[in-house]
Amino acid sequence: MLANLAQDWDGGTAPTALDSLDAGIPLWTASLKAKRYSPGTIKGYEWNVRRYLQHDPNPTHLSIEGYIARRFDEVSPATVAGERKALRSFFKFLCANALIPADPTANLESFRVTYSERELPSKEDILKLLQGECYREMDTLKFRTMVLLLANTGLRLGEACAIKKSDINFEHLEIKVMGKGRKLRTVPVSPHVAQALSTWLKHAGHSEGLFPGNNANGYWDTGSFEKTFKRQCKRCGVKSSFTPHALRHYFATHCLRNGAPIQVVSRILGHASIAITVDTYTHIDKEEMHETHQKFSPFATLC
Repeated sequence: MLANLAQDWDGGTAPTALDSLDAGIPLWTASLKAKRYSPGTIKGYEWNVRRYLQHDPNPTHLSIEGYIARRFDEVSPATVAGERKALRSFFKFLCANALIPADPTANLESFRVTYSERELPSKEDILKLLQGECYREMDTLKFRTMVLLLANTGLRLGEACAIKKSDINFEHLEIKVMGKGRKLRTVPVSPHVAQALSTWLKHAGHSEGLFPGNNANGYWDTGSFEKTFKRQCKRCGVKSSFTPHALRHYFATHCLRNGAPIQVVSRILGHASIAITVDTYTHIDKEEMHETHQKFSPFATLC
């Protein structure tokens, strides 16, 4: 099965320490856990690798290159970039630990991802979600509190779902958050949102998590919330359905357009560098672009 990887190894065929590439996945994911990768990142990486190996159990550099080329016709460039990153990580690990004789992704060329302009949710659509009712009355307050928290703080959904009750400091109006790369940061909340959290806590039960769930860790599962969110968009008459992550974009864009220092916004969002914030959030919508052009461009009015 691994014969392709063993070809041209010192002029012959070298043995491999694995019966199959699938057998290397648990070893690889364990190494990612040791490096403090987030559970969500590990899950996504593993899914991408398993998906590829189902398609091609005997990979070569050319077969991986061809697979990536085909994926550009099927999914977005950002998704392809994520899949390439997962495959690079997997095969690099196996090769570095002598589990395969050569890394078929070693010379894969990188590519630049051009992100399309983001469609932000309107304030009106967010208010519809905050005022809408869930199918089950008991879920309404929990859902509204989460939506309000995401829109007010710009937290990633996984970060918000994992918040513990003990992470909230009501006196200082802030929450301790474990972000990407297991980096701890403190995120401020507005008094109105702190009050909403306090109200929700009276209904949250005895779980240590702010938003209890029925999964193994006891927290609200991100996938479960995303399904609820999609249903509520439809139920509340939101014209253009958007994802929970769009609330993060809404928060950042709203802050920047109202004059917030980009360094502060970057820190609240938990970006590794301010360059990420600049690349991602300094886009300008069409209405603002036209208003600026009309105000400042030469010959905008006849004098």
